Amino acid sequence: MPITDAERIAIATRTRNAIGQDQLLTPRQARAFVRAIQTTWDVETIQWSENDSGETLTEAYRLIHAGGVLQSVAGGNPVDASSAFRRAGELFEWLARSEDSLAEVVPLALFAAGSYQLGGLPAMAAGLLRQVKSKDDGILLFADFLSADFDSVLQRVAAFWNAHPEATVPDASNAFFKADVDSDLAWLTTLELIRSVGLAADSLRRGHVDRLAAAMTHLRQVERFLVRLAPEDVATLAFFIRSACERYTKATIYQPLRRLAATRPGHLAYLDGFARRQYARGRGVLWQSQHQGIERLLQNSSFALCTPTGSGKTLVANLAIVKELLLLSDGLLAPLALYIVPSRALAGEVEAKLTGELGREFIVTGLYGGADWGITDAWLTADTPTVLIATVEKADALMRYLGPMLLARLKLLLVDEAHQVVVEDTVYEQESLAEHQSRAARLEAFISRLLARKPGVVRIALTAVAGGAAGPVARWIEGNLAAEAVGSYYRSTRQAIGTFEVRPGAPPEILFDMLNDRVLAVRGRGQNVYMRLRIAPMPQAPATVRGSLNHNTQLAILWAALHLTEGDRRILVSVSQSPEDTIRWFAQAFSLKGWDAVPAFVPPADGPDAELFQSARMVCADYCGQDSHELKLLDSGVATNHGQMPQRLRRMMVALIERSICRITVATATLTEGVNLPFDLIFVPSVMRSSFDVATGQRTEHPMSTAEFRNLAGRAGRPGAAKGMEGMTLVALPVSESTTANAQRPIQRNQIRARRGEYDNLLGGLIADAAGGGPASQSACSADALHIAESLPAWRGDAG
Repeated sequence: MPITDAERIAIATRTRNAIGQDQLLTPRQARAFVRAIQTTWDVETIQWSENDSGETLTEAYRLIHAGGVLQSVAGGNPVDASSAFRRAGELFEWLARSEDSLAEVVPLALFAAGSYQLGGLPAMAAGLLRQVKSKDDGILLFADFLSADFDSVLQRVAAFWNAHPEATVPDASNAFFKADVDSDLAWLTTLELIRSVGLAADSLRRGHVDRLAAAMTHLRQVERFLVRLAPEDVATLAFFIRSACERYTKATIYQPLRRLAATRPGHLAYLDGFARRQYARGRGVLWQSQHQGIERLLQNSSFALCTPTGSGKTLVANLAIVKELLLLSDGLLAPLALYIVPSRALAGEVEAKLTGELGREFIVTGLYGGADWGITDAWLTADTPTVLIATVEKADALMRYLGPMLLARLKLLLVDEAHQVVVEDTVYEQESLAEHQSRAARLEAFISRLLARKPGVVRIALTAVAGGAAGPVARWIEGNLAAEAVGSYYRSTRQAIGTFEVRPGAPPEILFDMLNDRVLAVRGRGQNVYMRLRIAPMPQAPATVRGSLNHNTQLAILWAALHLTEGDRRILVSVSQSPEDTIRWFAQAFSLKGWDAVPAFVPPADGPDAELFQSARMVCADYCGQDSHELKLLDSGVATNHGQMPQRLRRMMVALIERSICRITVATATLTEGVNLPFDLIFVPSVMRSSFDVATGQRTEHPMSTAEFRNLAGRAGRPGAAKGMEGMTLVALPVSESTTANAQRPIQRNQIRARRGEYDNLLGGLIADAAGGGPASQSACSADALHIAESLPAWRGDAG
């Protein structure tokens, strides 16, 4: 008796519940995850057997079949299907990263990418496949397709047909099935699969709906054929290719743009050109969070978009500009969009990107520290749609001076990093409010005055750090007590938070506390997941250095960073206190005894990278001086970036980071507030932030807020930029005294306890935010080994 659809769904649901739940990993799955991280970082791995690999692979295949049933059979649960595909992707990925012998036969990275595409994690798919090294042109072609890299697909397909011109003639099929039937069958299948993939990639790239439908029909036919006759791994690959193509068809950016074009058909050519530019930048297929934001943009005007870092908010902002300034313009006055950003570093980046993406139909200009304006500036009286990027201080000054002129043109208000308007209940924030120094109050006051004078302006708030702030930000920006934020907890990479433990005379250890807003611990063992780094201990520093616990700890960070840049890892040291001290200490460290053993920096010798490095070096020497610490660090391969740097030099430093010329960066928050840079690992020397009190003339300390820390942590592991699959943010914690002076040791012990307490307070706040704000319940990777504990002492254990 054939099995019914209801029975198939029941079996698939049981499989998903047993080994594919979002909130639960089996013990073997938890070990597979830890082993993958350890292998990636080249540290000693946990015990693992060939049987473990085989069982894990079997579970992944079972989840693929379960997800297919739940997705395709009437009555199945699409949410359960997605979670089954995601877990299958994780299992395939962890096996692939652990370099199992299975990977020599089965293209596990391709299966992981296909699973992630079906599970709604396309950036995870692309990030993993960028690490695939293969000499097989077929594997590389299918990897490009599953990465949605259609330009590379078309190049490989064209190269294939150029190498096999006999397969392109009209009567090519007459040559088959005359001698070796099995060989001809395999070759014919290869030709048809490549033909279908090439047609699909070209149709997606150009927005040709009819040709894309033909490609989908052909892919389904090829898949049905392979399911019946090919080995399981080949049939599974065909399933992923066809399924991914179906997702691309539904998620192509051409669909919402053509819906927008229906309001002004005369702009269809511009919108199609905009779509083609997005495909050229690898952003033509929309992610889940972009879908939600663009759908709201099509239906309404004002809203708050609250999604994690790296989830594609910028594209939604760009489309809002196109809609309000180009498509809905009344033609009377040139429309204006005001784009508010928190820092001049972010303002410069936004200006550069918008200039490249919006095209000649718009004027894009900036008004921020280091970019002044005059009354004769062309944008003030231009008859072209204009985007003005400004910090709140500059925007406030401009509105006071030229308010009526600009308000008449103002059609759109964009507020980036809008969570900053929500004030945390801390003593520091209370004092800042009382002393009229609160940035949140300044931002809210400016927006309120603006809306009082132009209540009908369309406004959109963008934030990567929402948590409990999502509701207040939405109600504030819309002016509606019933407003709700648009957003999802889609993450483009895993994000881990933990500590970097420093022990004098011993290698440092990394302990993980959270992963994707979930507490991370080994179940039943009362200890953290940890890794011992395979680097030599830092040479003992002079007594003058060891006498300062902070100084010694920061040198330990630099020592580790210099040894961890192998494999193109990029590392940020995010300084929240006295950056001039850190830069000086780092520059002087290279002359200390034993530091000549660190891996030497070799600057690029020729080409554009060499030109950029030499230009940056000359500019740094001009601005900072030949004997400056910044120049000494640059010569050692360490980039620096802080608020006192001239804008030109800061942009050159950012270019050095983006092109991976300098793999270590020392920077303040001015670099990381919204700026998209490629870091695999972020070191945080202290979770306390210092500020200068003008009234007393003294520096004061206050804890880094959870929102600020989450925003910083979101810069690690950004999609398409970082190497690994996990972005790591590690707080440096000394666990023993650095000094040998008896009089100083009690002082340093107190400092060690204080540093631990500061971190535990921050961690407790992060856990509370996750439990109250929702991300914990939407985590993409959590485990039987991952659980939220009720109190800090219950889950903080010794690393052993």
